[in-house]
Amino acid sequence: MAAVEMSNSVTMNNKDVLEDKKQIINEKLRKRDEERIAVVEKNREVKAEVVSAKESVTFFEENFMTGKNDLENELAKCESLDKKDLVVHFDEMSALHVKLQKYLTESTMFLPSHSVRKAGDVLSKLQSQIQEKRDLMLPKKKFAFKSKKKGTLPEKLTDKAVDTSAFDAISLAECRFLDKENETLEMDTVVNQKDVALANLKSCTVKLTGSPSAIHVNNLNNCTILSGPVSGSIFIRECTNCTFVVACQQLRIHSTTDTKFYIHVTSRAIIEDCSTVSFGPYNWTYPSIEEHYSLSGLDKSRNSWNDIDDFNWLAANQHSPNWSLIPENERKEHWD
Repeated sequence: MAAVEMSNSVTMNNKDVLEDKKQIINEKLRKRDEERIAVVEKNREVKAEVVSAKESVTFFEENFMTGKNDLENELAKCESLDKKDLVVHFDEMSALHVKLQKYLTESTMFLPSHSVRKAGDVLSKLQSQIQEKRDLMLPKKKFAFKSKKKGTLPEKLTDKAVDTSAFDAISLAECRFLDKENETLEMDTVVNQKDVALANLKSCTVKLTGSPSAIHVNNLNNCTILSGPVSGSIFIRECTNCTFVVACQQLRIHSTTDTKFYIHVTSRAIIEDCSTVSFGPYNWTYPSIEEHYSLSGLDKSRNSWNDIDDFNWLAANQHSPNWSLIPENERKEHWD
């Protein structure tokens, strides 16, 4: 009997020991879990503080001003560069401008409206300064190509004199459609953040379902051009009886007649030496267009499609006879 009682006592003691060990282990696990939760919560708080700081107006303005100053410094460097280096330098400045525009777009969710407008005005002014400096440093001297050589424009484009800045832009563009007739020409995301050139096209339809950095157009007749949002500028020269459906930061149109423009432009479009050109709001759509708007940095809520500046019309109190608005009931709605 004594042996049985002793065995039962040992068993009870073992159970107590195991229970104590179990409690100790559970307590350690509880403390470890509490410590882990505390670390996670602390990291979340630190991250929230960082995000809050980054999303503050002061943080944005400091970084935006840094980008603005960088661009102005690059503009000042133009005077000291050789002409052969200027085209690349201007392309680099355009890339910096696109980066700054994208930063503004990504920050609009927490910026007050007056800060967005102020930054947008700064970007428009910088874009104009870049273009004006380009025009000054690479003047538009008339130049006629007499023979087709490697690196020159197609022969049909040499029938008339073209300015050297147009030739430089077309020859350096990474994506091009040149010297085509009666064709439907398409490029997709291959054009993203690249310069596109369209030259010497007749009776063609061009569709660019992407976000180019710029588009340079020269000598088009009876063509329809459809493009996704462009980060920078679109330059159009010597076009007749065409239709353009384009979205961009800046639009400049030279020596163009009998042409319709359906546009989204965040600064005033400029025409020069043009006649019988008309304008309506941009209305092309395709599956990835919202993604391309985000990539381009264009502000969808800001569209100056009906505010045109005619460099050949100086009368402030009278409307230029060279351009008009397309009546709403005459606007084309479907492009496919």
